[in-house]
Amino acid sequence: MRRTVVSKALRNDSAHFLRIHSLEEWEARFSRYDEETYQAVLERVGSDDVVVEIGAGDLYLALRIAQQASRVYAVEVNPLIVGAALTAIGFSLPRNLQVVCANALDFPFPPGVTIAVLLMRHCPHFSEYFDRLQAAGCRWLLTNARWKCGVEAIDLQAPRVPFEQVDEGWYACRCGAIGYVGMGVRANTPPWEVANCPRCHA
Repeated sequence: MRRTVVSKALRNDSAHFLRIHSLEEWEARFSRYDEETYQAVLERVGSDDVVVEIGAGDLYLALRIAQQASRVYAVEVNPLIVGAALTAIGFSLPRNLQVVCANALDFPFPPGVTIAVLLMRHCPHFSEYFDRLQAAGCRWLLTNARWKCGVEAIDLQAPRVPFEQVDEGWYACRCGAIGYVGMGVRANTPPWEVANCPRCHA
């Protein structure tokens, strides 16, 4: 009986948490990616970089980034996940790693951030993160949110091609959409980086 009451209370607390943060249930969960994914991120990080990791989870990747970067901001919305991680790390928390328990949609990205990491397939807030990071002057977004296969490095400050100018080939939009224009002649070429694709106006 006691266990049933506690379980119901936890479900109610969880539902309230998801509601106030406007999150789907799966967005508050966390599971690690494979080593190949993490290596794709780590090989892009240099000693002068200031990195923000969006959805840092158990801080496994953030700790590794902190060994290479100048400073790391690890942002995680789920207090149970990040709390357990900090308990496990204890006094071994690196000085250049700042852990923030917050919704990254509300977190003001610090000045000087050079790289953002967003490992979340099908992220529903991709365009908002893209725009906010770009406005903050961040240069690179390392993410698997858009392509569904591996990590891509998006140059946030590079000019975007107007969608109307894409006559043939794959395109990738700042809203998170991907697609193909034409008959498949250039199917193996890199994607056009566009702004305002048809999904942006849907």
